[in-house]
Amino acid sequence: MKGDFCPNCEEYTGVTLGVEKEVYNVRGEPIEIEAEVAICQKCGEKIFDEERDSRNLEKAYSLYREVRNLLSPDEIRTIREKYGLSQRALSRLLGLGEVTIHRYENGAIQDNVHNNFLRFIEDPQNMQKLFEANRNKLPSYTAARLKKRMANLLQEDKEQAFQVSFERLVSHQKVDLTSGFKEYDLEKLKNMILYLVKRLDGVLETKLNKLLWYCDSLNFKETSVSITGAQYIRLPYGPVPDNYERIIGIMQPELLDKNEIPFNTKEGIVLGKQFTALVEPDESIFSGKEIEVMNFIADTFRNDTSTSIMNKSHQETAYKKCEDGDIISYEYAKELSLSLNK
Repeated sequence: MKGDFCPNCEEYTGVTLGVEKEVYNVRGEPIEIEAEVAICQKCGEKIFDEERDSRNLEKAYSLYREVRNLLSPDEIRTIREKYGLSQRALSRLLGLGEVTIHRYENGAIQDNVHNNFLRFIEDPQNMQKLFEANRNKLPSYTAARLKKRMANLLQEDKEQAFQVSFERLVSHQKVDLTSGFKEYDLEKLKNMILYLVKRLDGVLETKLNKLLWYCDSLNFKETSVSITGAQYIRLPYGPVPDNYERIIGIMQPELLDKNEIPFNTKEGIVLGKQFTALVEPDESIFSGKEIEVMNFIADTFRNDTSTSIMNKSHQETAYKKCEDGDIISYEYAKELSLSLNK
């Protein structure tokens, strides 16, 4: 192995690699780093190497960005790719030179104004405002694609915000008889809704609430644990999952479709909310026993109206032992009128 070329010795020599403190001038500001160095083993002088010096310079640039709270090239690239834009398209949208983003992603240091602009558009809501003001700067096909991408990102942000707020809301919930000895599982509850609605080709809201309660209660009766960990509240029309409206709200309109249909009651014709599933449920998150329970409940009440299943739920011990507004304990599941067929 011939080693590095030492200009002092004018020959290839062995080198000793090490680290030394060096100061680099970055935009007029001295930045001290632990620089890689190579020392000639023959004469003891430092040997310059372009690749090594480039790494040291990048280390100084990175420290400068950190001190100045500037985005790194990778972070800028991530923002751009988040919206599916080319470097040229993003530069145009921001009103910059067409190669500006290319330079920043390849190591050039952006000024504070451009950095703040890039941080601003990390938020899809801000990007949407910029897009609405400058969409004429983009080709029509690029604008259409960006519009669709932003709609998806805004929906993802909405779901994430809901998830965080919902988890905070139920974080106080204990794993006890009020939850069926299971930690609250929002994904299972959402997919149980989709599963039941899909299996029954659409379900009215009042009936759906009772189906959910029967599924969790029967699973607890059979296994001593609920499926979803949801708490159920006693209301005049029967058991309802706590925070039900929030859950349905986040599932619309991407996962569930809602239509109002008329049906007869003792009070006359009223409009009911009927849900249909827009996506397939994720069955992989359920155990075989849980699938069996959901199938049994769906098929048992397939021909029931909202009124008839409501009346049946009113006859259950769990409903009779509670007052309106109470959390229904799973301890009453052992007296549920239903059992799996053996």
